[in-house]
Amino acid sequence: MRKSIATPTAPSFGPVVVSRVRNGMGLVAAKNFRRAQTIVRIPGRVVDAGLLWDRGGSFADNCIRFGPETYLDPRDGPGRFLNHSCEPNAAVRKANNQLFLVAAQPIGAGDEVVIDYSTTLGDDDIWTMRCDCGRESCRRRIKRFGSLPAEVRRRYIERGLVPKYIIETLR
Repeated sequence: MRKSIATPTAPSFGPVVVSRVRNGMGLVAAKNFRRAQTIVRIPGRVVDAGLLWDRGGSFADNCIRFGPETYLDPRDGPGRFLNHSCEPNAAVRKANNQLFLVAAQPIGAGDEVVIDYSTTLGDDDIWTMRCDCGRESCRRRIKRFGSLPAEVRRRYIERGLVPKYIIETLR
């Protein structure tokens, strides 16, 4: 990930700050993180899947799957600025009924913190996105977890980078 420096007016969420990154605004590490270290809690409001369908648009685009029928609206918290990469350095984990951003590999201060959005999309989700992450392994289209190549799915699951409720949706 490309190094970035936050501007003085950028929101700060403790160990991460919002900064201009390759594709707009994103979360940037304000310190080093070791693999499996919690980076930050992703606060927000839990909403029913029905509200996601009713509101749609950028509201739905910013929500993160929270459970079998629920999503987390991150509002203006760090989750709102979390970008995708086909080669992620972080993942979303659920513990104690809360979502956390966790380092999937060592992350250096100044690195953009990114997840693979497919790890937060169940096989019953229909949301898709065109990808321009710039990585050599870019898949060009981001879809549900089950659409990932079998080797990528296996690696993500083995490394604990996929919430249980996403794995349970596999067809």
